[in-house]
Amino acid sequence: MATAHVLIADISGSTTLYERLPDHEALSQISGILARMRSITEENHGHCVKSQGDNTLSFFGEAEHAFAAARAMIETDWNFGLSVHAGLFRGEMLSHEADIYGDAVNTAARLASLAKPREILLGETSYERLPEKTQALCVSMGALKLKGKTAPLKVYSFAISDMATQTVLFGEQTTDLGPRTLFVELTCDGASWTLSDGDAVTVGRSADCKAVLDHPWVSRQHGNFELRAAQLEYTDHSSTGSTVITTEGREYSLHRRSMPLTGEGVVLIGTRDRSIPGSVIAYATTDLVPG
Repeated sequence: MATAHVLIADISGSTTLYERLPDHEALSQISGILARMRSITEENHGHCVKSQGDNTLSFFGEAEHAFAAARAMIETDWNFGLSVHAGLFRGEMLSHEADIYGDAVNTAARLASLAKPREILLGETSYERLPEKTQALCVSMGALKLKGKTAPLKVYSFAISDMATQTVLFGEQTTDLGPRTLFVELTCDGASWTLSDGDAVTVGRSADCKAVLDHPWVSRQHGNFELRAAQLEYTDHSSTGSTVITTEGREYSLHRRSMPLTGEGVVLIGTRDRSIPGSVIAYATTDLVPG
């Protein structure tokens, strides 16, 4: 497998643009931006693998070239208030049928998804290969624990916005505040939900719930997952209760009370039998850890 600096750059605001303009006009604007992003990649000695939806996937041999391309993209004043955010990571990748795969691609995608508009989030593997004058432009954001990676990843940010709009990853603290959850993935019987800070997923038999579980032992408004202030919390509102099982095998019974959740595990809704389809909601948190 080859090693390269993988850059994923996303357009921020495209959804709003499609709401403001007819579809064909919005598509024309997005297509023009993607074409310019591909040109910026080539101008900085990179290779654009593809552009789809509202992002581009590229790779570079040198960190400085990748950073220069990403910086040009986020600093460009695009039309209609659109902007770009990006993730950059150096690692192994595999080329196959005009596409690339591997750890570097997956990690760059995670970083891009966390970056705010007009911001680049870089993994340490790319940051440490930048010239010192470029490193001085970046801010250390601490260590981030990403799903699928055993060790926390040190993350750096370059943003042309002020700190109010820069990603805050709760860097190294003098006291242990415990895990800080950045986002959560919930899955149940083929359905999935992603929570960022302030989001919630209600669970129950009622059609008004986001996760509708049609079993007689499930209450209409059985429970609620909420990510608030970097902490995932599950609250049981039911008459039959819920059971939380962590990956370490610890079990906790909840009945009309709340419990903070971290890492991975499952919540059994109204039953203690995890073999029943549609009664088990799995959770996985992506946490920041001191480092």
